[in-house]
Amino acid sequence: MADATRTVDDDQGGAPNRRERRKNAERSAATRRQILEATVQCLDTSGYGAVTNTRVADLAGVSRGAMMHHFPTRQALIIATVEYAYETLNQYRAEEVAKVPPGLDRYRAIMDLSVITQRMPEGMALNEIRIGSRSDPEIRDAVTPMMSAISEDYVRMVSRIAREAGLKATRELHGLTGTVAMATRALAINTFTYPSPRVGDNVSWTLQTMREYLIARQLGKDKAKYPPPLPEGD
Repeated sequence: MADATRTVDDDQGGAPNRRERRKNAERSAATRRQILEATVQCLDTSGYGAVTNTRVADLAGVSRGAMMHHFPTRQALIIATVEYAYETLNQYRAEEVAKVPPGLDRYRAIMDLSVITQRMPEGMALNEIRIGSRSDPEIRDAVTPMMSAISEDYVRMVSRIAREAGLKATRELHGLTGTVAMATRALAINTFTYPSPRVGDNVSWTLQTMREYLIARQLGKDKAKYPPPLPEGD
């Protein structure tokens, strides 16, 4: 009887305990997200060198203890931010390309999205980490393989969309994918050093022309949609 009574008592208390554990887990996840969002904000507005656990905790509005619980070191914070930022960008890309039917227009859309995602706070955060971690050996060693995996994942995604459009994922296509990614990344950084809309327009036009040239080479000239010529003069 004692065993049976204990089982009933345990069962009666089990549901509230499970609810409390679930609430604690939800609170913990929300706090972690606050911290990561604050880290992205700090990287975007103040740069890599400004990111410290103390400053991020203040920005996130969490206690030092909560910060230490989730991210005991700056390295742990930066690594988690890389993962969070890329997941956020991936979700945004997926939502945007889903609005365009599969085919060449979707391929064009995913390439054009690079201009937008590189300038989003999460894109700028990743750029800051790429550049800033060069002088931070421990963090550099930790994030370099992550950045390589991100690049490879992005190439696979673009290649899949290209194949759905009837294109072949050749070295030429991979080269264009890399060129677009690196050029738009440079444009995002250049916004602060040389904020000229004309430069952005020129580069975007060139990338679009290269993309349409690739489409024409693989599928025929009738499939290409070249951008109109850029106006000359100031």
